Amino acid sequence: MIDKTGDITALRSAVAALPPSMADDRDGLPWRLFVANLDRNWAQAKEIIEKMQGGDYPGLFAYGWWPVPVGCDSILIARLQGEPAGASPGFAEVREQMNQKIQKSPENAAPLLSQLAVVDALLDNKEAAVSEAKHAVEMLPISKDALHGPGILINLAVVYAWTNELDVAFATLDSLTKTPRGIYYGQLKLDPIWDPLRKDPRFDKLLAELVLRD
Repeated sequence: MIDKTGDITALRSAVAALPPSMADDRDGLPWRLFVANLDRNWAQAKEIIEKMQGGDYPGLFAYGWWPVPVGCDSILIARLQGEPAGASPGFAEVREQMNQKIQKSPENAAPLLSQLAVVDALLDNKEAAVSEAKHAVEMLPISKDALHGPGILINLAVVYAWTNELDVAFATLDSLTKTPRGIYYGQLKLDPIWDPLRKDPRFDKLLAELVLRD
């Protein structure tokens, strides 16, 4: 299991072996994007996003599990490459699409708000991001939903990481290392969304703890 081992060799091979008809359809493209992101192959990731031609894709962005506009990944990739938050006028449009999804799907407000918070953190909308992420946790705490609640809390840690609240980010992650279905070794090791934390010695300490737990 990738989350526990941090080894994507089998997944990479399976995705590479997809026949062209599947590799370029709406089911295959998200997995190709997922692998490209983990491999930090940004050129390939951007090509795949172009092929997806907008629209939503299943929950592979951040940890909110709900389908979101593929443009969310474009924002993440841009920031990971060091581009400024307002590098593209299309980013504001993606944020508005997320906001509209929340308005149209109140029954899924918690995961969507959680993912919007990550988008706002990437766009340097710090106050909004932290407020949204906290509210999402209040809406769907782990005590209410032990299956999906941890992902909402993980996204709060993501928001803290991208808004330079590193102490709170690590404190949140530390609690998740002790939470069933919390953060896993592979997620922390591989996911580029954690890049703001990697140079901090506490990051390696958390990885070591997760190796023992997983």
